[in-house]
Amino acid sequence: MVKKENILIEKYLKQHSLVESNILSFNDFIENKLQNIVNEINESLNYEDMEIKIGRVKFGSPNIIEADGSSSILTPMTAKIRNLTYSAPIYVDLSVKYGEQTDDAEVEIGRIPIMVRSSICTTNGMNKEELKNNYMDPLDPGGYFIINGNERVIVMSEDLAPNQPFIEEGRLGLTLRVFSKRGSYRIPTTISETNEGILELTFSRLRNIPAIVLLKALGIVKEADIAKNIDYENDCLIVNLYEYTKLQNSEDAMLYIAEKSGIQGTKKEILERVKQKIDSFFLPHIGTDKESRNEKASTLCRLIRLYLRSKENKKIRTDKDHYGNKRVKLSGDLMADLFRVNFGILIRDIQYSLQKVSKRKKFYSLKTISKSTLFSHRIESAIATGSWIGEKSGVTQNMEKNNYLAVLSQLQRVTSLLPGEQENFAARTLHPTHYGRFCPTETPEGIEIGLRKNLGLMAKISTDVRFDEKSIIKSFKNNGLQNEKGKDVFFNGRFIGFSSDPISFTKTIRAIRRRGEIPRELSVRIDETLDQVTLSTEVGRVLRPVIVVEDGVSKLKDEHLLELGENKITWKDLVNEGVIEYIDAAEEDNAFVAAKSEELTAENTHLEIHPVDLFGLITSLVPFANHDQSSRLNKGSKTLKQSLGIYAANYLVRLDSNVSILHYPQRPLVRSFIYDTLEVYPAGQNLIVAIMPYEGYNMEDAIILNKDSVDRGMGRSTFFRPYIATELHYAGGLKDEIVIPDKDVSGYRTEKSYRFLEEDGIAYPESYMGAGDVLIGRLTPPKFLSEAKDISIQSKKEASVAIRQEEQGVIDVVFITVNGEGNKVVQVRTRDQRLPEPGDKYSAPHGQKGVIGLIADPRDIPFTGKGVKPDLIFNPHGIPSRMSVGYLIELLAGKTAGVSGKIVDGTPFTGVKVDELKEQLKEMGFKTNGKETLYDGVSGKRLQVEICIGNMYYLKLVRMVKNLLHARASGKVALLTRQPIEGRSKGGGLRLGEMEQQALAGHGASLLLKERYSSDKTIIYICKDCGNMTYEDIIRNKTPCQLCGSNESDPVEISYAFKLLVDELLGLGIITKFTLKNKYER
Repeated sequence: MVKKENILIEKYLKQHSLVESNILSFNDFIENKLQNIVNEINESLNYEDMEIKIGRVKFGSPNIIEADGSSSILTPMTAKIRNLTYSAPIYVDLSVKYGEQTDDAEVEIGRIPIMVRSSICTTNGMNKEELKNNYMDPLDPGGYFIINGNERVIVMSEDLAPNQPFIEEGRLGLTLRVFSKRGSYRIPTTISETNEGILELTFSRLRNIPAIVLLKALGIVKEADIAKNIDYENDCLIVNLYEYTKLQNSEDAMLYIAEKSGIQGTKKEILERVKQKIDSFFLPHIGTDKESRNEKASTLCRLIRLYLRSKENKKIRTDKDHYGNKRVKLSGDLMADLFRVNFGILIRDIQYSLQKVSKRKKFYSLKTISKSTLFSHRIESAIATGSWIGEKSGVTQNMEKNNYLAVLSQLQRVTSLLPGEQENFAARTLHPTHYGRFCPTETPEGIEIGLRKNLGLMAKISTDVRFDEKSIIKSFKNNGLQNEKGKDVFFNGRFIGFSSDPISFTKTIRAIRRRGEIPRELSVRIDETLDQVTLSTEVGRVLRPVIVVEDGVSKLKDEHLLELGENKITWKDLVNEGVIEYIDAAEEDNAFVAAKSEELTAENTHLEIHPVDLFGLITSLVPFANHDQSSRLNKGSKTLKQSLGIYAANYLVRLDSNVSILHYPQRPLVRSFIYDTLEVYPAGQNLIVAIMPYEGYNMEDAIILNKDSVDRGMGRSTFFRPYIATELHYAGGLKDEIVIPDKDVSGYRTEKSYRFLEEDGIAYPESYMGAGDVLIGRLTPPKFLSEAKDISIQSKKEASVAIRQEEQGVIDVVFITVNGEGNKVVQVRTRDQRLPEPGDKYSAPHGQKGVIGLIADPRDIPFTGKGVKPDLIFNPHGIPSRMSVGYLIELLAGKTAGVSGKIVDGTPFTGVKVDELKEQLKEMGFKTNGKETLYDGVSGKRLQVEICIGNMYYLKLVRMVKNLLHARASGKVALLTRQPIEGRSKGGGLRLGEMEQQALAGHGASLLLKERYSSDKTIIYICKDCGNMTYEDIIRNKTPCQLCGSNESDPVEISYAFKLLVDELLGLGIITKFTLKNKYER
């Protein structure tokens, strides 16, 4: 039975996807933004000798063009298994008029990667059964791209809000900046003051233009009109007006700007260029045509007024970390930026090709000229590498696949553009406006702390809203917007009028918004700092839902909850009725939100939906999280993402690298109701935990496991590793071959290495293989002239795929497919069973991480009076210092759940109270503090103190000893330095650094040190006369010195690394001379 207060969140999560905002944004990019970008580019095309017109944009379905030219529908799983890019063709109507010749055609300009589960995805609209038939996981949230079989996630990024003023003091003194945004253009406009008191503007390439001159150029010529529009008496304004009284008309003002900016040409050309620069680059969000000049002038007047006020009032400063002043860029916005730039390049290429063809008077086909593999490659490459336009990097990431929660968490991540190496304390600190929008605890612990955040449980990001701007402004005018005195009213960064009674005006606007007469995403705010009313429908604002309160009474009634529970109404109906509304951080400044319905007063405007919406998805799953210390909770939420479980239900047909599956994952006995609502795949096990020391084996957070429990399957997992080989085709008819290599092939391994290969050159399933055993036999032909002297069997090289060093595994499954070029691809997945062993990392959801110190003999483990033995023993010292009280409460709750057989609600803030748990334990005959009398497993005697024992949800983490353990004797060395190569995967050496050397010296192991440091020893010859390093002439059996001509030298044994240093110095023109001394002399 769902608790009444939980129904709202439960229905929200069931009726909304956690990655909804990103998918909606991508859908908007496909359905609207693409066409808008094409229309914008169309308007800017102006060619003298030809006319190019781009019409309607159309998308095809995701498909694959095979090597033989045939086409087939592509599904996400096919793309993953065949290592293809999940993309769709994009078509445009292109019309070209050149002289008398006209050509129209619908042409394919390239391909664009498609977001999984978006409106154009082949899985869109499929039910659970259809998804299963296509080998898709029904719980796969989508929201990612597939590039060459690899899943890539576009990480949402935050940036300062466009089209609104930022007032701050810096090296230029007091400045007011507006980042004016139109399309992908983001042009900063800055107002500052010179030492002489002149107000200047800088935008685009026009720098330090006097503000009064710009106003005159925009059409407000009279000083009286400027003063009236600015409406703020100030000495600074009088000085500015007096300074430029000589400029009598807008033409004079434009000529002044041209002189100041160095624009040259005839008078007519100069005026045209200045007009074009002002129209295109000054506050372009208002408009880029000459009709917008009046509106730009009035907006500039209000910005000057704000600047003059902020000079006199130091409280008028912008808090850049307030989330009302930030916007989050979604996948659709980032893809639009990428498309705009690359489409522009493509159109220029088409124009160039047409000019070339027409000059040669040849016939041309639009379909061949416009087909661009470069366009497709650029977009695909940007998503594959994360290198975006504007020199941004790390925009996309590989999808984390530790477990299902890690996937969901990554899709909700928001990253800042600020570099992690800089301090930026204010940007990292938790801000009050993050409440309900970002999780207060889920952030990395390293240099990225506070810069990478995760969205709150119910937060969503505003996407593009389609509306008629004129009708909305008319609606504002009908409800109190005036043309005369009052507070300034700005709408999406444009000054639209005044309001004499802002409180009444905003109240009316909110009322008509709740009725659905204007967009529900509209934000209404009275900004006390800037003394203006701000209205916004901009993309990228982080919204959160709250219940509307009128006259101290919540609009959400019990009847609504009842109908929601019976599925008679949906969450959307509540929004449409005006019971619930989404507000952004700016509007929340004017709201007074009550935490609980009992606390409602007449002053309250809204009510929180549920206390748990403070947290993000991961933290909300930690039972009794509100009882834990925040730093531990930070670690706890991280361990939930690192634990082993089931990352996807279709893992048997996937070839993911470095993934594990827990054999017997369980749902927690004590869990948040959100766990059940989301249907997440489990990633842990319920264990019996005793809190006590054990023979010193569980010091410093280490834990003890019961061997019987391990034998029964506790913590048992399987590690999967994929291997791949492709039969590549080369020029001249040469190609790779997947076969069993013959003995006379160059680079042949031992016969034993190939013992598992069948006739087709691939190891048979279920064969147990060790390091170095070949899974896929492959031969590669000579690719260079030096190799191709004799094209025979000897010239073919061995290029087989073998099991990695220090690994082993059983062949689990073999996939044989072809890639996009028609090459045969063989993929083999191995599995390796992992049992818990000392050194493996375990953790509770409360951040109590520790490694296994001992897997104890079950006969030695203490037991209760009823014969119950703990599965895990945890050190009691790990709790008081960490202040993780939630750990102890979960232990009590788990014991209650285990004995009673009922799930315990551990939801943060609203879960079961400790007193209730104590009462239940008492009724079942247990002590209320969870302690019991235990007996020593060795002696059988009763332990002197009672031990706290109960049930706990424990997580096996991805950091396993078998993946990290590495040792080596001799092996590969680097060619240049002759030092052992680095890296476990390459079979590299272990670094014997300075600290290790000192430790060995401290223990007196000098011979071991000598042996280690002589691993790259070499002999050099030093001239006896001058001390120069000579060389050995083996033919003449001499060691001549090239410096002094002497033939007498002494052999000296040194490390090769030191010889390399001497040679490097010689390359710089520095001769090193050696003074030799008899080592036996003191």
